[in-house]
Amino acid sequence: MSLNWFKKNSVEDERIVNLKNKLYKEGYTLIMIICSISVIIKSFALPRTESVWLEMLIMLGGSLYFGIRSVALGIYSDEVEVHDQRSKISFSTRTVIWGLLIGVTLALFFGIRSAVLFGNDNSATELKYFFSVFFVSLIIYIPLFAGVNGLIHYGANKVSQKMSQNDPFDS
Repeated sequence: MSLNWFKKNSVEDERIVNLKNKLYKEGYTLIMIICSISVIIKSFALPRTESVWLEMLIMLGGSLYFGIRSVALGIYSDEVEVHDQRSKISFSTRTVIWGLLIGVTLALFFGIRSAVLFGNDNSATELKYFFSVFFVSLIIYIPLFAGVNGLIHYGANKVSQKMSQNDPFDS
């Protein structure tokens, strides 16, 4: 006798399972949005970043868990394949574009934050801080996020394809 705490013995209705999965997805998205808003508000209200570590841990941990599990189950490569069949833009290109958008968003965020916190209510100083931090952040974050997103996608897709091929239940 083994301990199968998480295994169900009964057959479930597929419609109910799909609706529950939709609710979990919506809950995950809501948690990510709330944590993101909290990080933004705390970043402008508090000069130190110690107060946002929990939110960052929740966002990073949830994303890592979801990504690792989808790759390990071989779902990631299937999702890429379905996306590439339905969309004009390939999943790889979309991933790099998201990396670019994240880089620009972070650069804007850090530029605005620097201007607000360190501009001393002087518009010339605020503009100087904004543009200097914004451009340096662009130089750092755009290649970082576009490149890292592209490399992670490539590696995850390869591993997911291998896992999908090794799946005895996949037809």
